[in-house]
Order: sequence, then C-alpha cells, then structure tokens
Amino acid sequence: MTVDSAENLLLNPRWQAQDLGLPMPNSVHAASACLPLWEHNVRYEEGDPEVVGKLESGYPRFCFHPLVRKLCRQTFGEEGVGLIFPTHRVAQRAADFVVHRGGQRPQLIPLGNDQATGVRTGTDDFGKLKEYWQHSGEILSSRSAERMLAGCTVTYSQTAERQKLRERLAEFGGCHANDVWLFPCGMTAIATVWRAIEKIRPGLPSVQFGFPYVDTLKIQQRFGAGKYHFLPQGNTNALSDLRELLRTTPVSAVYCETPTNPLLTSPDLKALRALADEFGFLLVVDDTLAAIVNDNVLPFADVAVTSLTKFFSGYGDVLAGSARLNHSGRYATALRAALVGDFEELLSDADAEVLERNSRDVRDRMKIINHNAAVLAERFAKHTAVDRVHYPDPGAAGTGQEGRGGLMSVVLKNPSVMTPIVYDRLRICKGPNLGTNFTLCCPYTILAHYTELDAVEECGVSRWLLRISVGVEPVEELWQRFESALNG
Repeated sequence: MTVDSAENLLLNPRWQAQDLGLPMPNSVHAASACLPLWEHNVRYEEGDPEVVGKLESGYPRFCFHPLVRKLCRQTFGEEGVGLIFPTHRVAQRAADFVVHRGGQRPQLIPLGNDQATGVRTGTDDFGKLKEYWQHSGEILSSRSAERMLAGCTVTYSQTAERQKLRERLAEFGGCHANDVWLFPCGMTAIATVWRAIEKIRPGLPSVQFGFPYVDTLKIQQRFGAGKYHFLPQGNTNALSDLRELLRTTPVSAVYCETPTNPLLTSPDLKALRALADEFGFLLVVDDTLAAIVNDNVLPFADVAVTSLTKFFSGYGDVLAGSARLNHSGRYATALRAALVGDFEELLSDADAEVLERNSRDVRDRMKIINHNAAVLAERFAKHTAVDRVHYPDPGAAGTGQEGRGGLMSVVLKNPSVMTPIVYDRLRICKGPNLGTNFTLCCPYTILAHYTELDAVEECGVSRWLLRISVGVEPVEELWQRFESALNG
C-alpha cells in the first residue's frame, strides 16, 4: 500500500459504502479505518465477518494490525493463539494479568535476538490477554512488526528525535525535558502512572472523577485489587461527594480528563488540587483533548498524561503517549523514583521519528482547528435538527488557554430515526480515532460502549451521540458538508 498525502482526505474524504475498511490516512500504518455507514459500526461491534474482514487497518489497541497478525502467525503457527509484546517485562506483566483475571499461566516465547516476547495462551484465555493489550497499550507497533518481518532489529535508543520530542513537550507542557516520559500510546502512560502510584500509596482505592475515556476506568477496575470509586458527573455535586468520601476513606489518586471524552466537560482543577493538598492524594490529569498547546494543566496536577496519537501527532499514522511530572508536587520525588524504576523505552525509534516530524506544526495546526471547531459548535447549536452540542466552555480549566480544542459531540433531535440517516450521508471521513488534520466523525458510544449502552446513558452519554474531530479544512466547506447532511 502506498502512502498518500493527507491532503487527499481533506479534499476527498472516505465516507461512502464502497470505502468500508479503507485506511485513514492512506498509509500502511494508519490508526483508523473507514466505517462509513451506521450499520457498519453496529455490525463491527457484533463481529460481523463481512465488515471486520474488510478492515485494512484499525486502532491498534482494538484491532490487531495486519503486520502484527502476520508476525503472530509466524510465531505461534496458523492455529496458535497469542500476542507479541515489545519486551520480556511487558510480556510477563501480560501473562500475570491473564492469571489475575482467572486464566491459566501463559507460555512466554522469546523471539530470537529481539527484545520482543510472545505470550501464548489457550483459546479460552485469549480474551484476557487481549484485555491487557487494549487496556495497557503496551503493544507492538506496526512499524516494529514491519521491521521484525524484514529481519531487522527494533531499536529503542536515545535518538535526537526522542530528545526533541521531550523538549517540545516540555516547552508546551510547562516542565523540564527530564520531567517527560514517552510511551507507545496514551494508555501506557496511564497504566505506568497507575503502577507507580500503587507503589507510593499501596492498597488504597482510586477515584475516577468525571466520565472518562473507556480504558482509563478499565485500568482502575481490572488492574490490581480493582478498588475504585466512580463519580461520573464530575461537577460541583461530585466535588461535594468526593469531599464526603475523603473524610472517611483515604484514596491513592484521583484521575480526571480535561476536557472529557466524549462530553467535553472540564472539572474544577483548582478545587481538585485543593482537595489533593488537604487529603494527600495524587491528582492525575489527562489533557489529551487540550493538545498540550491549548492549556497547561500541570500547575494543578501531580502528573499529566497525554495521548500523543491524537492532536499532537495530527496525522493519524503513529501511536504514542507521554507523562509529564510536576517537579514541585508533594509526591514528585517518590513519583519520579517509582516511574524511573518501572520505565522502559517502549516507543520504537521508528515511531519516535515519525512523531517528531508530525508534531513540528502542532501549534499552527491547532490554531486552525481551534477556530474551525468554535465556528462549527456555534452553528450546530443554532441548527434546528440539533438537540445538544457538547463542547468545552471557554476558560474552564487550566491557565493560558489558547483555544477549546477540536473535539465536540452532537446529539440530534429524534435521534433514533435521524442519527443513522445523517451519519450515512455525511461527507467527511468516518471512523474511530481523533485529532487528525482531516475531520473525522464516529458514533462514539456505539464503538466504545456497545455492551453497556444503558449504563452509559445513565451517566449522560447518549447512545446516539456523534463525536466530531474537527480538522484544518476550510471551515465554510466543512459547514456545507454538515449542513447538507443535516438538511437532507
């Protein structure tokens, strides 16, 4: 497959039935595939082979990349069941997780001279192994699999590109370069921070404040003892509930997002910081949707975690994540020691090189995206077919805010009838992922919570919600596309 310029998706989005399964962008390493019709998303979640079999790519934590699948077949045989992880330590954690989830002890299979290690399970336990792959994000990237299939060694060294990334993140994120750790995806940053906090404040429950991206909560539910409290609203009442909880129950950490995905609310970070100082827990803030350049949350957080796959990379062809330490925080010394003791470089040199190149224009990209999203959110709010628009309030969190980001969610009137119709005729790229320079839409709740739709609706997340990641296309052209879909 040839790598196409991202401009082609700006001008010619993949949105029609015949585009089913095509990668977005048109790269062998694309992190999204086109699901152009509403029914395709439902059938994908139900495992329909006619849909799943056409996917040429997909988000790599959820859909095994074709190159990863090929390497697994070579390692485990056509009938074998297992996954390949980037290092022995990661493979051991994955095996331990399978046992923790009630499975049999998997077999570890070294792969020659490479650091990568296979984990073979029985068929009944493969789902547990896949859970670890998805939740932890400690996956083997498509570029790493590509190198291994070609007989080349995957390297994780201190390259100039890796140092530039740390410096860029430090510049935008309010810290020093030695306060930055890089990971193969954002969930790995969260999982690593979770393990570090478990060492600092062991045995205590955590708190999820606000409705989070799905796997952040899964880590708290399924890793370790699984002790956690969930305050999905993340509002003033939830702050009162949190204070009441803290008066009787010590907690290890509070996890929150700003803005949240997909409801785009922003917690009161000043109030959470005050509670953290009063009651002694760590505050972990995921600022993925603020794209780092929009909003500096680090003065409030003990550690900030970010999926660099999204707006920071901006081109949809590499996964990465970061953690930034607040070096003046109460737990900074202990947290640094725990992170250093546990950390491995798992972002390959090949992926770091692409990420560094992609992120050079992040500030200029975000200025366009911020503007486009603000215009579209205002127009959606006024459209007669739209019931609700979820979009960040101005100045809601952090300091020095430059914009409100490129993500919004829309719920239509008469949603059970109109949403599939509008989605199907929408002339923009359609599929999972966000933060790309081309506009992208997906039925988020269907894809992220298909087996728990009633439960998430009780948290205020409609099953008919359309999540829109706004790109850099001319805003009037974008609005014409949306207006045409809404008006029919």
